[in-house]
Amino acid sequence: MNTDVAVTKDQRLRWSAWSRCESSFSLWLVPNLPGVFVAAEEVLAPGETAVLSEKRMLAVQTVAAAEDLSRALSRLFVADTPLRQRLQEGRCFIRYAVIADAGERQAVCAALENWLAGAEAAPRARAAAAASGAAPPLPHGF
Repeated sequence: MNTDVAVTKDQRLRWSAWSRCESSFSLWLVPNLPGVFVAAEEVLAPGETAVLSEKRMLAVQTVAAAEDLSRALSRLFVADTPLRQRLQEGRCFIRYAVIADAGERQAVCAALENWLAGAEAAPRARAAAAASGAAPPLPHGF
């Protein structure tokens, strides 16, 4: 996992690599720094089966800004969180970017949430794009 992901307003966001999140021990290298994180679940591509799946796709489940990335991600494993079961099954992946400025964190989080809302608003277009191998563009720097 790349932990050197500091951001200034003049740089693009530098995201960590996607990391499989099987238990809270998977988060050892996540820094105790402010930032934004994304949790996604691995899903099958349309028309694929679990045994013969060649395409790996991630469905974003959570986008959040945090004052402390390590603590916020660790809280996902608390018994009453909706993602806990999925995380424990080892189908989830985490990605984060360290962002010191609170305003910038909120702006990045809002941009990702807006992108997700737009993607959810057009499920037929997404399904057609996924079937053709194309995907909607991600926000700048993702």
